Amino acid sequence: MKSMTPKQMVAAIAKLRAENARLRTKRANVLGGSKEIDRGGWCSPRAWAQRVGPFDHDPFSNPRSHIVSTTRSMLEDGGNGLLNLDAAGSWRCGTTRVIGCADENTSTWIQPPYEIVLAAIAHYGHTRFCALLRFDPSTEWFRRLYRLTALVCVPRQRIDFEPPPGVKASKNPFPHALYYARESDATPAVLRACVAWRTGNGT
Repeated sequence: MKSMTPKQMVAAIAKLRAENARLRTKRANVLGGSKEIDRGGWCSPRAWAQRVGPFDHDPFSNPRSHIVSTTRSMLEDGGNGLLNLDAAGSWRCGTTRVIGCADENTSTWIQPPYEIVLAAIAHYGHTRFCALLRFDPSTEWFRRLYRLTALVCVPRQRIDFEPPPGVKASKNPFPHALYYARESDATPAVLRACVAWRTGNGT
């Protein structure tokens, strides 16, 4: 994955917002068969949400997410996890219109659409993040994220993500990993379910 310029990041975010607005105008078929896939609409399973525990902020959430967080940003309701690319950590919650900024002590759940993953890492790489992303050392985003990561936890079994309404569930063909900025933030439940190693980076 090639590095994106700030201008390209802004364009990618605008494209996601436009696509999300288009999907909101369509009637969802909750019985299946609609084939309408919301950006970032796939959810981590409830079991994994329970394993990782609660967070201060979830900047790339959706209404069906099982991740517990004090605040969360959702494109579906006008929120924005990348509020200002010139102010790292800035976010907006859509329903309450609250604006905030994550700092180095903010525990942050990072699971963005891959179209903006580099922007997400740049925006929240200074926080106490836990990122759930593919284990793919061939990508630029992996190299950048790994340099900020203290602990990598690879699940012993593939994670099958929950699809949006109307989309058929499928087996996940990709290995994933949990990337922790702080080793101490990995819960005992996560460590029991994963193969983990320290990177020598992070804190």
